[in-house]
Amino acid sequence: MKYCIETHFHTDEVSPCGRVPAVKGVSLYKEAGYSGVMVTDHISTGYLTDSYPGETWREKIDYYLRGYRAALPLADERFSVMLGMELRFEQNGNDYLIFGVTEEFLYENEWFTRLPLKKFKELATEKSLTIVQAHPFRNDMTVTDPRLIDGMEVFNGNKGHDSRNWVAAQWAKRFKLIPTSGSDFHKEEDLAHGGIYVSELPRDSRALRRLLLRGDYEIKTLE
Repeated sequence: MKYCIETHFHTDEVSPCGRVPAVKGVSLYKEAGYSGVMVTDHISTGYLTDSYPGETWREKIDYYLRGYRAALPLADERFSVMLGMELRFEQNGNDYLIFGVTEEFLYENEWFTRLPLKKFKELATEKSLTIVQAHPFRNDMTVTDPRLIDGMEVFNGNKGHDSRNWVAAQWAKRFKLIPTSGSDFHKEEDLAHGGIYVSELPRDSRALRRLLLRGDYEIKTLE
């Protein structure tokens, strides 16, 4: 049996660009036949300081986790809700999907958003995280040194952007990067435009990461 997992999912509770509350988004994905979503709300120094309330780091992360925590009660034996993030550093406008995230990591590593990518890569290796560059060939993206990432989103299904997926697929193949696919869900019309098929249902982002590292999955594109 194949399970379809959404790897790029934003919530109205957290991401300023999100337009669908977490519970409704998860319900829509269940209706669409998916078996899980990884919640990847935006996180960056700018969002944390300007958009996400709270005085302390813990308060800001509490706010950041609102979408994930709202969705979590909808998880059951047939559907997984996993914690991820779409991370942007201060150096440019690139975005990175992070697999293997835990709440403990977020609380314990204050202002990791201020690290340059090279330093975050070192931290990610230490903490068993996998870095996948999201929609790497959209306008305004900067080409990333492939040694500083583990993977690349080779199919981004959001129809509101030209992600040049074919370029990303060629780049990932050339540099032997882990390929992923995601809908980049922000609003209802973004539903079910990407994801990955796996042979076992991961219960959290770390389990999903292990499937990626083993190559035990298939890419979903628009059908």
